[in-house]
Amino acid sequence: MKRWLKGSSYTLEPYISLYVFLFVLFVIGVIFGASLVGSLSFLQKQDLLFFVEQYFQSFTEQSRQLTLSELVNSFWTHGKYVTFLFLFGLSFIGLPVVWFLLFIKGIVIGFTVGFLVNQLTWQGFLISLTSVAPQNLLIVPAYLLIVASSMIFCIHVMKMLFAKGKSYYTIGQAMSLYFKSYLIALLIILGGSVIEAFISSQAMYFILK
Repeated sequence: MKRWLKGSSYTLEPYISLYVFLFVLFVIGVIFGASLVGSLSFLQKQDLLFFVEQYFQSFTEQSRQLTLSELVNSFWTHGKYVTFLFLFGLSFIGLPVVWFLLFIKGIVIGFTVGFLVNQLTWQGFLISLTSVAPQNLLIVPAYLLIVASSMIFCIHVMKMLFAKGKSYYTIGQAMSLYFKSYLIALLIILGGSVIEAFISSQAMYFILK
């Protein structure tokens, strides 16, 4: 186990600046998503708020029994997104797509929180704090991990192709480490899905009640 983790250490250092770049990209997406709320017209906000309130109403009318179906649905949604990031990161051409998907994730979170706070004030903030933030404390780092790993994988491949002898890994080893990072990201996603299905949804149910 120790050897396995040691082999994955290339995703941690000396690539701190890379993680900072990706985190800043994600934060810019969050800010951009939140700013989009202000660009909506009054009618657009009212229409969207109507659908949100309909969702809240149907959510509270359901019996809140802890079931594995919510966990499976959550893991499938986030796991599918991470898998797309992993697959696009296998090629140089896919790297811009990976950055774009990370940016889009930030926009979605920023717009969701921004709209709830804008329309429901402190109640929206409380809903965001309990139903959006907890699982994303794990899910977002999983996204950052797989995006950073895809960039590092491409860096090693470029070194092997254009600067022979300067890479510590063969293509097979780099691919193996990249796949291990993908598995780690899926494990983190599983933890976030557990929080979303069994904690966040219950907390939002009691707040809406």
